[in-house]
Amino acid sequence: MNIRKMIYLIVGCISLALGALGAIMPFLPAFPFLLLATCCFAKSSDRLHQWFTQTKLYQNNLESYVQGKGMSWKTKIRVMVIVTLLMAVGFVMMSRVPIGRIVLAGVWLFHMIYFVFGIKTLKEGTQEPLYAWSRKLVIEGMQCEHCAKRLETAFHQNGQIKAEVNFKNKMATIYAQDRIKDEVILQIVQQAGFVGQMS
Repeated sequence: MNIRKMIYLIVGCISLALGALGAIMPFLPAFPFLLLATCCFAKSSDRLHQWFTQTKLYQNNLESYVQGKGMSWKTKIRVMVIVTLLMAVGFVMMSRVPIGRIVLAGVWLFHMIYFVFGIKTLKEGTQEPLYAWSRKLVIEGMQCEHCAKRLETAFHQNGQIKAEVNFKNKMATIYAQDRIKDEVILQIVQQAGFVGQMS
């Protein structure tokens, strides 16, 4: 593993730990830390990124944002201000731990850069609708990225259903406002020429 990936991995693990704490402590926001962890894992370890996206921590705190595909400047600024204030408190308290200050400053910098440049900025009122229900399934029979796109199109043509299909890990995530029966999902998969198995 090269140095760049190692840095991403370390920052991702630190952010994951802080995000996990934030999920149970009301004064610490989980969202920005878990979002940074997702970004870092995606750039450092496919296996770790895949594991993280399957956890309840990710699904309960980030999945709705992932469906939204972006944030308004107002939302970005609010999150960045909260992160800055909280990390400033930690920075002051670590006056006798210079290494801790360096790590904290690095995590803060990654947050700022990612929120400004890594997240799509949406105009107010243009944010895509979020989906209240999701379901994951394993897809068999895909041979290429084109197959994944074909299956996504098959779901999108069905109306209020959205699908994200990952060819590499043969997984599909189905989104909808209301619960969709497994039989309906599997029928769409079959009509597209593939075999689905609920995970």
